Amino acid sequence: MEQEILHKCEQTLSLSKPLSLQTLASVRSLIINPNTSNSTLSSILETLTSSLQLSLPDSITRHYTLKLLTDLSFHQPHLSPLIFDSLRSDDSLISADSLAALASISYHNPNLALHIDDHFFVSLCFAPCVSVRLWLLRNAERFGVRSHLLFTVFLGFTKDPFPYVRRAALDGLLGLCKSGVLEDLDVIKACYCRAVELLRDMEDCVRLAAVRVVSGWGQMLVAYNQEMRGTNLSDAVFTQVLYKTNADFLSTLSLFHFFIDFLGACAE
Repeated sequence: MEQEILHKCEQTLSLSKPLSLQTLASVRSLIINPNTSNSTLSSILETLTSSLQLSLPDSITRHYTLKLLTDLSFHQPHLSPLIFDSLRSDDSLISADSLAALASISYHNPNLALHIDDHFFVSLCFAPCVSVRLWLLRNAERFGVRSHLLFTVFLGFTKDPFPYVRRAALDGLLGLCKSGVLEDLDVIKACYCRAVELLRDMEDCVRLAAVRVVSGWGQMLVAYNQEMRGTNLSDAVFTQVLYKTNADFLSTLSLFHFFIDFLGACAE
């Protein structure tokens, strides 16, 4: 059966055509079969890589082929470095979906570090597909992109027309705050002020994310503004939350944690 499936794959590829979904399903049966020989698994890797190169961008066969390459790396960890390198080395294969496959393989194999070019990351973030943009923002810190560039990207996408993208951008800013890699006062003020603006956003999910960012970056402002430590700064933030938000969209728990964070920072 192994040889029959491989022979069918070779015939298709010899015609410069990607493998059909039916053929890919047969290939998957070999991947998940614990009795499949190592030689066949190596041939499957070569076959899937060749088929991927022949697949059209955003096609169903391309997505499924990437899924099978990821599955192959999970079932056969010794092949993970080869799969990872094959996806990363060929620029023609690099796209948001192949990047997702690389990220998944890297996550399960910490020795396979995933780093992408800053300009390439930015270009993908501006892709027309909202789901791609959202996924990239949620996983941005996994790609070795410079922190200052991430700050610029996150801050810019807080103005995205789609609310879940705005929320992801705010979550990214909060992640940078927690990492402590950005300590420039202008950066802190920019993040804090933008989050305060978004306390008036029309969407609940964005407003709640903005509260967390105001709390996180606000604490950094407390630390940097020694002359405003204590009552002055915390009172200012308290006033902004009360007058720039509506009580009906913020949960009591969110407000509670928000003020506890500030009281703790001011008490230090």
